[in-house]
Amino acid sequence: MVTGSGHPTRSLRRRLTVGITVAAALAAFAEAVLLHVVWYGYEQRLIHRVVLDELRRSLQIHEREPQLAYPNTGDLRLYVASDDPAAPGDPLPAHLEPLRGIAAPREQDGALREVRDSDGIEYHVGIAHRGLQTFLLVYDARDHAERRRSLLWAVLAIASLLTVLASWLAFVLVDRLLGGLSRLQRRVAAGPGDASFRESDMDVEVAALADALDDQRRQVVASLRKERAFAAAASHELRTPLTRIATGAEVLLAQPTMPEPLAARVRSIRASVDELQRLLDVLLQVARWQPGEGRGAPLPDRGDARPLGELVEGCVSRLSGEARLLGATVTVTVEAPQRPVPHPAMLEVVLSNLLRNAIRHGRSAPVHVVERGGIVEVVDEGPGIDAAALERIFDPFWRGAAGSAAGIDETGPSGLGLGLTIAERVCAAAGWTLSISSGEGRGTRASVRLAPMAAAA
Repeated sequence: MVTGSGHPTRSLRRRLTVGITVAAALAAFAEAVLLHVVWYGYEQRLIHRVVLDELRRSLQIHEREPQLAYPNTGDLRLYVASDDPAAPGDPLPAHLEPLRGIAAPREQDGALREVRDSDGIEYHVGIAHRGLQTFLLVYDARDHAERRRSLLWAVLAIASLLTVLASWLAFVLVDRLLGGLSRLQRRVAAGPGDASFRESDMDVEVAALADALDDQRRQVVASLRKERAFAAAASHELRTPLTRIATGAEVLLAQPTMPEPLAARVRSIRASVDELQRLLDVLLQVARWQPGEGRGAPLPDRGDARPLGELVEGCVSRLSGEARLLGATVTVTVEAPQRPVPHPAMLEVVLSNLLRNAIRHGRSAPVHVVERGGIVEVVDEGPGIDAAALERIFDPFWRGAAGSAAGIDETGPSGLGLGLTIAERVCAAAGWTLSISSGEGRGTRASVRLAPMAAAA
């Protein structure tokens, strides 16, 4: 894993549920607003009709018996204002006074206005003129406003209730629609197996995905078989010349007359052959192990555990010459040197790759190998790795620009970009966790979390 490289995940189930709920909520509230507007317009027209009808009736009655022209309801009141000094009319409230001079049709229906008094109460006023008299029929709209508010709260409450109901129904519907996809996901997560991912009751789209997964699995299985066959063949073919080299080195070392400088070189060749043989053995084990087999269980312990301190010191010793040549110093701090490590050859391969990267790309900066609490860290104080390169350092055959902060993974002319890829795969097979954290100008920290002692025993 790469520290800090995780991407946020989004749930299709949640997104569909939220989308359906939002759509239902918008529809419910739009319907509520439409209902309120339609009701409000209908009641406005009804009030206007009532006011005009009552005003026409009052005008007709006023011509015969003025005292009977005034309505006797609680929300209607008639004012008759006069411009004739000889025949004074009713006094007008302040909020009606501006209506006295409004030009109104001379026919019976009159005109309509809406006004508010100083307390903010709304009135609907019918206006008509007869000679020097102005008739103002005032409708008190407080009950109308209260009904409007009550209706508004009612429709909003109903829309909210519908939204909650829609949310529940959306969850049930989405769960039902995605049931086939969820079952497919569980089958894929459970492991490859031999059975087909496709089921007879799958939807067409999910069945197409299952067929694609089956086809992909067949291709992967075929590729893995070829990989295993190639690894086994390569291991077999390489062991033969290595054995000849080892035998030749042993014969030379058995010569009593060999000069010591030459004998030292031969012993170095013999040690390198041993290291190559261990590496071949590790790579063959890893090639035979595949993620997901036995629910992703690591390779079984072969009973060849060695002390952690001995393994670390051995790796540092083998690379000490290269470190001196590149001007890098390596310090070692092991908290539990006697801790037994299963798969010791695997840990040697991993530590050698990490330590070699730190020495080669640290630009002569100090390198520290530290073990605490079962975590082995290789830390350099070099230029570090930028964020873009950090995302790709485990990709096979990928190499950063030579001489840059991204160049952690064998960026030299002979590098193939496989060192960290191999290290990650070896750690996965052994049941360890490899992580890399870095930043430009902050150095690089490679951490290997070993399996717990109880699990390793």
